[in-house]
Amino acid sequence: MKPQVLLVGTYHFTSNLDMVAHIDTFNEGEDQHQLQELIDLLADFKPTALAVEITKDKQKLLDDEYQAYLSDKSILESNEVHQVMYRLGKHLDMDRLNAVDWMDSVGNRGMGDVMEWAKLHQPNVYDEVYGMFMKNSQVENNNTIIENLKIINTIENTCDNHRAYMRLAQIGEGTDYIGIDWLRWWYQRNLIIYKNIMELIQAKHDRVLLYIGAAHLHLLKQFLTESRQVDVVGFNEV
Repeated sequence: MKPQVLLVGTYHFTSNLDMVAHIDTFNEGEDQHQLQELIDLLADFKPTALAVEITKDKQKLLDDEYQAYLSDKSILESNEVHQVMYRLGKHLDMDRLNAVDWMDSVGNRGMGDVMEWAKLHQPNVYDEVYGMFMKNSQVENNNTIIENLKIINTIENTCDNHRAYMRLAQIGEGTDYIGIDWLRWWYQRNLIIYKNIMELIQAKHDRVLLYIGAAHLHLLKQFLTESRQVDVVGFNEV
């Protein structure tokens, strides 16, 4: 039987610009009950390693902060790594979380630069791409956390999200590939995340759980599936 990787796509708890805007600090009230339900659900996967959207060069800082949390020497911040993965790690009696992200520059244009160029030179494409990225009609602030994650992790939502990147790739003119200049960084970032996940598999972890922004789901599922070394499990399957 192949090792399994559970991909859980999330919205970013602290961003009011993401698909769901949370004001609560998650330290009391109904959100705490919802988070515990989510943690119990994820724990049923019985992961042997937990991976988070923190850049790998910050592993030592992640270790220190997580150990402080386990020792009751810190207060959880209102982000998904603290609120979900720290709690899940403690619930599973794990001594560490694994940072797998990468965010270095490769001399590329930023997303903001691409969109500003499109706004001036290809306004129709700008409007289309912006609308695709900001689409949030199915995700509601009054849904439970699990209800929103179920929506975010559907195949339809994942494909719609990636379709926006494919439209972004068409921004530019002639031999000036404006959108692709940013997308090559995006693909490299996801390939590095894939590589770091496979390192956990090579370290004999047979059930890896990755909790990451939902925009990453399409490419990570593609890369992991095409490796033929693991079976990919989606959130809605568990």
